[in-house]
Amino acid sequence: MRNHIIMFSGGLSSFSVVDYVKETYPEDNILLYFNDTLWESYDLYRFIYEVSDKLELPLLTHSMGLTPIQLMFEQKVVFNNRIGNCSKYLKMKVAGDFLIKGKVPKMEKWHNRQFLKSEDFVSDATLYFGISFAEAHRVKGIEKNWGKNFNVRFPLIEYFIDNQEVLEKWDIKIPTLYQLGFSHNNCNGRCVKAGMAHFKRLREKMRDVFNKLVEQEHYIKLYVSEYHYIKNLEVDGLDDEVKALWHKNLDDCYRDYFYDRASRPKVYIPTDLTINQYSFMKRNGGPYPLAKFGRDLSGWKGWSDEEEFDLKFDHAGCSCFVDFGQNSEGDFFEDENFQVAMAI
Repeated sequence: MRNHIIMFSGGLSSFSVVDYVKETYPEDNILLYFNDTLWESYDLYRFIYEVSDKLELPLLTHSMGLTPIQLMFEQKVVFNNRIGNCSKYLKMKVAGDFLIKGKVPKMEKWHNRQFLKSEDFVSDATLYFGISFAEAHRVKGIEKNWGKNFNVRFPLIEYFIDNQEVLEKWDIKIPTLYQLGFSHNNCNGRCVKAGMAHFKRLREKMRDVFNKLVEQEHYIKLYVSEYHYIKNLEVDGLDDEVKALWHKNLDDCYRDYFYDRASRPKVYIPTDLTINQYSFMKRNGGPYPLAKFGRDLSGWKGWSDEEEFDLKFDHAGCSCFVDFGQNSEGDFFEDENFQVAMAI
């Protein structure tokens, strides 16, 4: 009996891979493996549990215990299309530490564990990824980072599989984000590596989610800007102990907000009135905050011509398990210094 681990993102492509493995190796040990960012749509959880139930396959969920915005807070960085630490840490790092090193993350949850045919589901396992032919350029990165320890396969490249037919076959409702026109089912449409077309759709289809993200982007910008101002400040007589006290005060003002224990940060008087402009999106080489994007779309100052925006493509999705950024030339999973410093 062989082991098969499906990197199950909650998307349609990875579900088609689940169907392929279930139908091809019905007597083998099959595991659905999901890395939770804790920022997902409620309907994503409905979908992955329904897949597990109807196909009678065990689902293992692992999480670092942080959302992307909380990870930004802990790392003092505002992520964007060039800095994708959310996928790097919350998905790749969690999965790599467990599957390769055997390290169980902070949060672990099983669903339908009774369908697991062997508790040793990692040894000599084949990993499956829902990468389609159109995404074949991602294969090399996946093979490089996972191929040392596992056999890696991409059924949607090997075979033509119709996602809609698979949904109808198992009588499973398509996830809500797809119904709204999004190209993926991750992070409830809040992927910080997305582009203008994606955020325009989020603003139109899920205004409450968009507005909350505008607010969070604003406050994480203020926090990160002030943190680095204090860190880099050089004044005679200002020692590290004083800086540590200032940082602690800053942390105390913002932590409860980013951990959803308060509706707003506490009042904080900045050390300096200069604010570095950080944002998820970029435009013309510079920051482009969601608040300004929303005002521009609304015709703020009479400017709303969509030809002025890059709305031709729906740039979204974080290329999970592939985009290793500046660390891509090294061994991501063997880097013991690749850690998150948290004081939750």
